[in-house]
Amino acid sequence: MKIRMAVLVFLLPVGALLADPVIENVQQALKDEGFYYGEVTGNKDADTTAAIRRYQIRNGLQITGDLNDETLKALGVNSSGGRAVVKASPTVAPDNSDLKAPLKEEPEPEQTQGPTNPLTGQPFPQPRQEPQPPRDSDAAPRSSGNFAGTPYEAAPPEVQRNIIISAETFLVRRGLYRGPIDGSLGPDLEFSLRAYQSRVRLPVTGRLDLETLAALQLLPGGNAPVYVPRRHPSREAPVRGEWIRER
Repeated sequence: MKIRMAVLVFLLPVGALLADPVIENVQQALKDEGFYYGEVTGNKDADTTAAIRRYQIRNGLQITGDLNDETLKALGVNSSGGRAVVKASPTVAPDNSDLKAPLKEEPEPEQTQGPTNPLTGQPFPQPRQEPQPPRDSDAAPRSSGNFAGTPYEAAPPEVQRNIIISAETFLVRRGLYRGPIDGSLGPDLEFSLRAYQSRVRLPVTGRLDLETLAALQLLPGGNAPVYVPRRHPSREAPVRGEWIRER
């Protein structure tokens, strides 16, 4: 029993002598930063080597698992085993992601057309262009909608105007129209057409449709039906919207 105790007493200082202060400081530094979870023994074992590799990977160092000068400097441990007061900042691997991205082309400045003012360097203001009125050939006939479905639907504007003048003259003779005879389909003529259509029992549309043109005897040819108004329209009761002859 005494011999065993003597052997243990002899081995304890030997194990303490085998502890490396550099390894011990490295283990403590790695443990402080969360890379090493074992005991601080001063002996480099597999756990210590794995912790060193993790520290080197995290800090962009050369991954060797050994305590080279670069790793010791990053941990703040000198080769004599002491801890440095100021710990060197770890080297961060350069980010080359921007080098892989394609370069964006800068937009070229727009070149102004026309002369520029020599005093200000700015182009002279462009004159304002006034909208041009539509030409007679481009404008649609004013009365094309009133002649829909009639032989005058695609007639020239002058022909349509003559038909409107004939209708105005017809209604003036019967005392139903008092507006100007100008070949224009205005509200006065529409009012008179409604009064005439109501008097001769036609659909009250206020337009020069096919039946109204036939009643006014303004259709081309002699085969179209003709609606003849009554001879004494003044004896009937006035129709709403109709011109009443003055007495």
